[in-house]
Amino acid sequence: MPRANFNQWPISDDYGTLRGHVQRGAECAGLSGERLEDLTLAVHEAVVNVVQHGGGHGDLTMWQDGADLIIEVSDEKGELSSAHVRVQPPTLPSTGGRGLWLIHRICDEVIISRHAGRSTVHMRTRTRVT
Repeated sequence: MPRANFNQWPISDDYGTLRGHVQRGAECAGLSGERLEDLTLAVHEAVVNVVQHGGGHGDLTMWQDGADLIIEVSDEKGELSSAHVRVQPPTLPSTGGRGLWLIHRICDEVIISRHAGRSTVHMRTRTRVT
């Protein structure tokens, strides 16, 4: 199935602008309310990880695939892997690891991959809950 409503933006520390892009795209895909807020938080966490730990630059890509909204956040450092994800939330006063844990709790599917010197967090969220 072709990607509908395909959009891509460069990642920077302009978090407000990126959140706005995600919110508008997710609303157009049919998300609203708490589900929209949660997805925006998940994507924000992935973007902050790129800025703080992934070399500072990357891409945020969003498209609709049928009843699903797909968002990929890629960095240029390429060190993130599925081994970084925790099954349990980190204990306080932990200084890291909570973002990826939250992303996994919020999204319906999360895949972390490394390819060609980049790390990618692939997030899939159903736009229609059945």
